[in-house]
Amino acid sequence: MMTSASFYSVEEKEIISKQDGHAGVMMLNRPKALNALSLSMIREITRLLVSWKDDTQIHCVMLMSTHDKAFCAGGDIRSVYDARLKGDEDYICSIFQEEYLLNYMIQMFPKPYISFIDGLSMGGGLGISIHGSHRLVTEKTGMAMPETAIGFFPDIGANFFLNRCPGEIGTYLALLGSTIAAEDCLYAGLATHRLASQEMMQTYQELTCTKSIDEMNDVLQNYAGGQSDCFLQNYRNLIDECFSFNTVEEIMEALFDAKNPVADQWLEELEKKSPTSLKLALALLRHTKGRTLKEVLTLDFQVSQHCAEGHDFYEGIRALLIDKDKNPRWNPARLEDVTPQAIEKYFQPRK
Repeated sequence: MMTSASFYSVEEKEIISKQDGHAGVMMLNRPKALNALSLSMIREITRLLVSWKDDTQIHCVMLMSTHDKAFCAGGDIRSVYDARLKGDEDYICSIFQEEYLLNYMIQMFPKPYISFIDGLSMGGGLGISIHGSHRLVTEKTGMAMPETAIGFFPDIGANFFLNRCPGEIGTYLALLGSTIAAEDCLYAGLATHRLASQEMMQTYQELTCTKSIDEMNDVLQNYAGGQSDCFLQNYRNLIDECFSFNTVEEIMEALFDAKNPVADQWLEELEKKSPTSLKLALALLRHTKGRTLKEVLTLDFQVSQHCAEGHDFYEGIRALLIDKDKNPRWNPARLEDVTPQAIEKYFQPRK
């Protein structure tokens, strides 16, 4: 793994940046929080991309982590919880709005944007990587959108890429929040290249020495080999069979009827999630099919602010990060008590 010691002196900055050859390099450096994205990190990445966009000396951007196990554990939801306690609505608005604007900026960035996802990457970590042009994964990679477990929904424009996964894999990932490995990421279209963690240093150095996009593509071509068998591929038929429905109740019924140990495990996991989040996640996924990333992110912001006014999001954060009892008390606690009207409210503009 490339650590900060490989390139940099030890720094306290949450984002370490430099120009190396013709590459603009950003390293996530908030190790105690597993690189969870703070508002200051979002603003610094945005600033760097703005400055590098028209810089003729910068041919590509590379994003990586100083942590040996984590790429980015998501957005800084603990700070959102604290802001709620303080009644700081401006902060809650800003952190989501600026993150989503950054997600869109990454998709629209005119130069190669290369993420070295050598470790755990969840939620916001996918937002600052998947929307880029090149996503390199290793045997250490674990990707997930686990928001239904914290009373939220897959945001950061996730429905844009989840709807483009093969079959119903996007639905499976959105509802279950399962962590998938490198081969699964390739199969689902979330990654573009696969390399060994120990090859990252050499790959980085080769990329910084390239003088054109063609040379860069030649380097990356070495890691664009065929896919190996993976979990998602092996269970594709079961996923498509059970997750093709438009209601969570039908999906859970299909899992029960499958009489399959793996389906039983999925059903058990779904029963732990926020009922509201499950129904909201599925509704959003179906609603955004075929939409542009800009359209998806616009809706994400609206829904995020509705969630920030509700119960389950903060209860999920409390159970996971504050009291750490991992025993959230969802309200409503049952799927049947989450009405279509309750979900429809998330799609309405806030007053």
